[in-house]
Amino acid sequence: MAPRPVPASVGQRLLGIIEHYRADHGALNCPLLCRLSGGAVDLTALERALTALTARHEALRTTVVGRGPRLSQLVHDPRPVELRVVDLRGEPDPHTAADDAVTTELATRVDVTQWPTRATAWRVSDREVTVCFTMHHLVTDAWSCGLLFEELRTLYADAQAALPPVRWQYPQFVAWQEDRLAGTELDRQREFWRGQLTGLRLPRLPYREPPPDATPGVLARDLDADVADGLRALARRHRTTLFTVALAVYYAVLHRVTGQGDLAVASLFANRARPESQRTVGFCANMVVLRTRLPPFATFAALLQATHATTAAAFANQEQPYQAVATGSANLGGRVDDVVFQMMAELSHRVRVGDTEFELLVPEAIGSRFGTELALAPRGDGLRVVLFHTPRLAPADAVRLLDGYVAVARAVVGNPAVALSALLRR
Repeated sequence: MAPRPVPASVGQRLLGIIEHYRADHGALNCPLLCRLSGGAVDLTALERALTALTARHEALRTTVVGRGPRLSQLVHDPRPVELRVVDLRGEPDPHTAADDAVTTELATRVDVTQWPTRATAWRVSDREVTVCFTMHHLVTDAWSCGLLFEELRTLYADAQAALPPVRWQYPQFVAWQEDRLAGTELDRQREFWRGQLTGLRLPRLPYREPPPDATPGVLARDLDADVADGLRALARRHRTTLFTVALAVYYAVLHRVTGQGDLAVASLFANRARPESQRTVGFCANMVVLRTRLPPFATFAALLQATHATTAAAFANQEQPYQAVATGSANLGGRVDDVVFQMMAELSHRVRVGDTEFELLVPEAIGSRFGTELALAPRGDGLRVVLFHTPRLAPADAVRLLDGYVAVARAVVGNPAVALSALLRR
């Protein structure tokens, strides 16, 4: 049966432009990376589960043609997933060999014009396997990856398991989005984003002209369980979310680095307010601009209150992509998505299925398609803070930015009423 053509979403068309200019890079890979351990891992059951996932979700069997505004999708019939298995048990250090192999896999582009996914398993020992289901970002997003991790575990135990119904396949989401954007229902949201973007200036990070041999960098630090729990408690006391608290910490650090009191940071929001989209696999997310003006002579608690107002307003207006709003504003000084903040959902990262434990891994080696991106992810009982940065940010400045984030996070847990002026001391 011939593949069924459907239009591309707004987000896909924007990503398609990035794909055109970065065709040799793996930054548009979006992997589901897991470690299976504790029992005799059944690779046949794993392959069956991946096949069942692909049959269940149209996005996982969708190829893409064209680019930008002319991008379109072709939905194919289900087909078996071929799980490539690599046995590393004979290597001198199988875990290091697995890490190296994953790094190579994440850097290898998925050709979405041919097929949007590939699956590899590395057998590290008799009781441990690392699995990477690599998808192109045009067919998935962070929400989808969390959903797929949940469903993969269930289908591994029983490929015929009854899962909750998929109320909207991705083409249905696209049709709904196109209808919304063509009508007048989003006029209020357009006006909101016009107000957010007008007069905006990007954070003035200490960028430089990079040396010819400079490459993008990645740094990581850990917030221990006490700090992570303190940030969660701070969110509860202020009736907000951990995302908002973590973003407020980033604002404080950016204020210290740039001296600016009007700060704009981009972030991807799930854009799944409709209940029909809750179990949709696909690129539904929209980029939003989180612009906050720091209260003068403020405490961190006052900054947190202002940040809560920013995130709540952005959440209420996330259906309208900011890129589609004309503001007539002057040059922003760069791309709006040059400074990005992301946070992974706090889902169950370790789940036992029979005698096998599934652990969701956070792939730091994949890099970022943005200029400077700060990302937080659960790691055990704590939080992993990862900074992906452009070569324009010198390594020493990147270290100061990341270490500043960790220092401010620890400080506000101990004293959320601390004055920003005290946090800003170098």
